Amino acid sequence: MPGLDEVMGGGIPAGDAVMLAGPAGSGKTTFATQFVAEGLRQNEGVVIVVFEEYPEEYLARAKARNQDMNGKHDNLQIIYLRPLDLSVDETLAEILEAVEKLGASRVVIDSLSGFEVALAPAFREDFRESLYRLVGALTATGVTIFMTAEIVGSYPDVHFTTEKVSFITDDIIVQRFVEVDGGLRTVLSIYKMRGSEHNHEFLTYDITANGAVVGGPLRNYKGIITGVPELELRLTRPSYDGLTDREATLLDTIVRLGGASRDLLGERVGLPPSELKQALERLEELGYATVTPGAGGTFRAVAQLGG
Repeated sequence: MPGLDEVMGGGIPAGDAVMLAGPAGSGKTTFATQFVAEGLRQNEGVVIVVFEEYPEEYLARAKARNQDMNGKHDNLQIIYLRPLDLSVDETLAEILEAVEKLGASRVVIDSLSGFEVALAPAFREDFRESLYRLVGALTATGVTIFMTAEIVGSYPDVHFTTEKVSFITDDIIVQRFVEVDGGLRTVLSIYKMRGSEHNHEFLTYDITANGAVVGGPLRNYKGIITGVPELELRLTRPSYDGLTDREATLLDTIVRLGGASRDLLGERVGLPPSELKQALERLEELGYATVTPGAGGTFRAVAQLGG
């Protein structure tokens, strides 16, 4: 996922249980389908467990974000569990059977709130213990689990619908909407990663035609966690004087990669070719980046970056 692997210290460690939490409409399922699509590209077996929409709808939504998983069903299985009187044992047995059948290394549960609703009332009371059994059984086989969860409530009193199970997860990524200059921006932060160094900033991200793209940190604002951050006036010169947010994100990407081709940068930042060309030309003109000669040139940040 462009931009996310770098800030997670190289990516999600294999065998971890990951929870992605965010409000409705923040792109949780888009992130999940990219996790699935990458597994399929690497010829891994993937199991998706959905509770809130039919498999056909799930695949159609993924295709709309350029994550076309049709025709790859040999190593993909989607399990649709309706909100009926399901027990944890029945749910666990069906998921484990699919994992064993495919030799799956990735499992997506979209979402935990749907899973809780799908359980029989008696099991909902013991949801934490039920989920602990499910996650424990899957990670014991070396499977990497990607779970989505919804955040409810208004700022600053937001909370996880599944905060009582956060201790079960190895990694937690939290999405949120923030109001900036009268408009909504989406940001995320890595709240928790066991055994790995990770970025602690609030990072902007966009849902593009090619899926989710994680950009640079939201700069020069304070109170981001409230959802209504305030611009922090500074007497010091900005790090990227003269750059737009998109150009600064592009420059951050070049810095993180240590140098990259035009094609790779386009994939990472999700900009159309014409906008990418213009942004790269601006970075060169302003002295932030240089490019090696030739059609396949490599863009690198200049040595004085941030001076």
